[in-house]
Amino acid sequence: MARSISLREPALASPLQNVRLLSLHRFIFRFAFAGANIFAWIFIFQYFYLVEPSIGFGLARTALLYALSHTVTALATPYAARLLVSGTRRVCIAAIVIAATSFVVLGASFAGFWGASYTAAALTVFSVGLGLYRSLYWIPYELEVEATHRGRVGVLGELVIALAPLLAGLIIVTASLGPLPLLYAGAALMLLSALPLLYLPDIYEKFSWGYRETFGHFVAPENRAVVRHAVLDGMAGAGLLHFWPLALFLITGWSYGMLGVILTITFFISILGRSFVRKSIRRSGLHTSNLLKVLFAVTPWAFRALVGTPLGAVLVDSYFHTTAPRRYGVDPQAFEQAADAGSYVDEYTALKEIGLAVGRILLCLIATIAAFLVSLPAAFIIVFFCAALASAALALAQR
Repeated sequence: MARSISLREPALASPLQNVRLLSLHRFIFRFAFAGANIFAWIFIFQYFYLVEPSIGFGLARTALLYALSHTVTALATPYAARLLVSGTRRVCIAAIVIAATSFVVLGASFAGFWGASYTAAALTVFSVGLGLYRSLYWIPYELEVEATHRGRVGVLGELVIALAPLLAGLIIVTASLGPLPLLYAGAALMLLSALPLLYLPDIYEKFSWGYRETFGHFVAPENRAVVRHAVLDGMAGAGLLHFWPLALFLITGWSYGMLGVILTITFFISILGRSFVRKSIRRSGLHTSNLLKVLFAVTPWAFRALVGTPLGAVLVDSYFHTTAPRRYGVDPQAFEQAADAGSYVDEYTALKEIGLAVGRILLCLIATIAAFLVSLPAAFIIVFFCAALASAALALAQR
C-alpha cells in the first residue's frame, strides 16, 4: 500500500493524544474480545453437540464454520484493502460494528429469536460477520506506537485484560440467561471501543493491486516465502485460537467457570513470568539455539496432546506463553491478524492476511476429516500434531 502519510517520520507522526485514543480503543476492544470470542465458539460447539449424532460430528461442524469465517476473510481482504482509499477510520469502525452485530446475532439465535429452524443460518451469519470484520479491521496502532514510543498497554492493563475470561465465565454460570448477557455485553463493549476512533484524523491508503492481481501475487514464486510463513502461522494459530480452547473445555468437564479460571490464571502467570524467563534465556545465550527454538515450538503441543487435568492445562499454557519467542500480549485472540500485529505497511500485508486464513482453513479441513475417521481424542491429537509441525517449521524459518 502506498502510504500518503508516513507514520515513521517523526515530524509527521500522530500527536500523543491520538496514540492514547488508539490505545484506549485497543484496550476496550481486547477486553471485550478476550471475554466473548473464545466462549462464543464453545457455545457453537456445544450447540452442534446437541443437534448432531455424535460429538465428533459436532467438532467437524464447528471446524467447518470456523473455516467458513476465514474463507470469507481470504476472499474479502483485497476488496477491504481497496476501501482504505476512503479512510482507515471509517473502515475500522465498520469492522467493529460488523463484529458487534455478529455477536448480537449469535446471542439472538441462542435466545430463540428466529426459532430453532433458523439457528444454523444465524450461526452462519455470525461466522461470515467475523470473517468480514477480520478483513476490514486494518488499524495502524503498532506503527503509531512505534512513531511516538508511547501508548502501549502496561502490565496493569494486561492484568485487567487477563481478567476478561474469568469474568466471562462468572457471567455465564451466574446469569439465568446463560450465554446471552456475555454475548450482548461483549457486543456493547466493542461498540464502545469505536468511540475513541471518532476523534482521530483519517489516514488514506492506496492499494495498488486489483482483486485477481492480489491472488496472482499470492501464488507467485517470488512471494512463496512470505506466503508459506503466513500459512504455517495460520495453521499454528488455528490450533491455539480455536481447537485448544475446545479441548480445554472438554478437559474441564464442560465447565465454563473453570475454563475462565484456567485462562485467567494462565494469563496472570504469563504476564508476571514471561519477562524473567526470556531474560534468563538471553543471559544464558540459548536464545540463538535453533534446537531450543524448535523444542519451545513443539513441546507445548506435545504436552497439550497429553494433558488431561485443569492443573496440567495451566502449566502447559504458562510454559507456552513464557517461552514463546515473540508475543504482543498473552491474549492471542486480540492479535490474530497480520495488520493488527504491526505489519500494516504495504500490499504484502494483504498476502499475509490471506495466508493466515488459508492456513487456518487447512487445519480445519484436517480436523474435519479426522473427526469423521477417528475418535475425538485422536482427532485433537492429529490437530495438535499438525500445529506442532507448523510451529517447528516457523521456528526454523526464523533462524
